[in-house]
Amino acid sequence: MIPTLASSITTISTVNGIKTGPDPDNQPVVMALIKGMSSALIMMSVMAMTMTAMLNSAHADGCTLPKSYYKNVSCTNDSRYFLAVKDSGAPVALIDNAGKKVVDLSRYQKVDTTKIAEGLLPVQRANKVGYVNMQGREVVPAVYDVLLDEAGSTGWARPVREGRIIVQKNGKYGVITTGNKVIVPFSADITSIDDYQGGRVQVNNRSKGTLWLDKQGKVSKTAGKSNNNAAQSSKAPTSSSATRANTTANPSTGNQSQPFTMLYPHQQDGRWGFVDDKKVTMITYSFDEVMPFSEGLAGVRVANNWGFVNLGGELVIPFRFSDKGVDKDGRYRGAKPFTFKNGKAWIGSLKNGGKLCINKDGTNVGCD
Repeated sequence: MIPTLASSITTISTVNGIKTGPDPDNQPVVMALIKGMSSALIMMSVMAMTMTAMLNSAHADGCTLPKSYYKNVSCTNDSRYFLAVKDSGAPVALIDNAGKKVVDLSRYQKVDTTKIAEGLLPVQRANKVGYVNMQGREVVPAVYDVLLDEAGSTGWARPVREGRIIVQKNGKYGVITTGNKVIVPFSADITSIDDYQGGRVQVNNRSKGTLWLDKQGKVSKTAGKSNNNAAQSSKAPTSSSATRANTTANPSTGNQSQPFTMLYPHQQDGRWGFVDDKKVTMITYSFDEVMPFSEGLAGVRVANNWGFVNLGGELVIPFRFSDKGVDKDGRYRGAKPFTFKNGKAWIGSLKNGGKLCINKDGTNVGCD
């Protein structure tokens, strides 16, 4: 490269007082220029290699990007999905580990892939917030305000927690389900809401002070008790998107049970959801496959993994059980896989023929 550079400098017309042609008087000046330019080129090459190494290191420390025809790809907080964007940073699609598009995001101005939770991704369109599932369905319409964190900078969306989402509408806080049903009405009196934990959420209210609400938006009488008790109470099926489906009373109250309406699997446009006995959709069509409800829970599959929802449509046990782990035609104590019976569900098989089960907490337990 240096001989070529020298040749170029010694044959061009007068530049900075240097004569054209191979004049010996010009050689010291020419060589000085060459030396300076070479040093600059070497420095630029070192910087480029350093940046490349840093980027490669960052990828190696975080995740391995799949091969795809997308130019700009980055990791998300879910190891199954990656975000493809334009040079401008505008979202294009979520892709899988094989580099194939699974969710088209081109109609959104922003997405937050650090907050994928319970199968939903926060999205922004026309400066309004909504949520899409991993099949690309906008299950929570983009009608909510962009959120601001306590520092006043744009954080713009909350992740799903225990089937609940903290949102704002017209500047007022509220809580909705993943089926877009309002649980805590929007109120200007609410100054802040924490995320749900153990079936409870802390709400700061101008007129009522600090309140603890349960997953139905009712004032909790168990606030301050042990996390164990709170967690146990949160396991009961709720009525967030299936009011008539979950009408059994709490035995501890002494109230008598009301009539119970069962939910049934139903398919629409290639997706599965659940309807009541009047064919009213109670849990949206968000799943690739489902099992019937049993003991208040139903196995549901998205892509290659199974999880469990309750009668309110809330994902109470995450998608973490492989579809390849069981024989769909097999039975455990007469029950199909991913179906609860006597408090246990068969979710996998061992090489020796043994079975793997979970309880209603999602904890691995012995099947027998």
